[in-house]
Amino acid sequence: MTTETQNTQQNQASEPTNQPDWIAKASKGYGKKQRLERVGVAWNREDGGIGIRLAGTQIIEDDIYLYPNQDTNA
Repeated sequence: MTTETQNTQQNQASEPTNQPDWIAKASKGYGKKQRLERVGVAWNREDGGIGIRLAGTQIIEDDIYLYPNQDTNA
């Protein structure tokens, strides 16, 4: 392993990950077939807000729920 490769790996390990803090889900279906479907992700903002990025182009008729991302290494 070269010094350049070692430095690159160390830099990547020290950089903060850009994993989302929240998972955005919306209710789909009715009655017993109702489920929550992942529709996007969200990040905490420095100003105390939450930034949401929705995936795809869906029409969401009901509420969007935010759940903490269990995969974060924070």
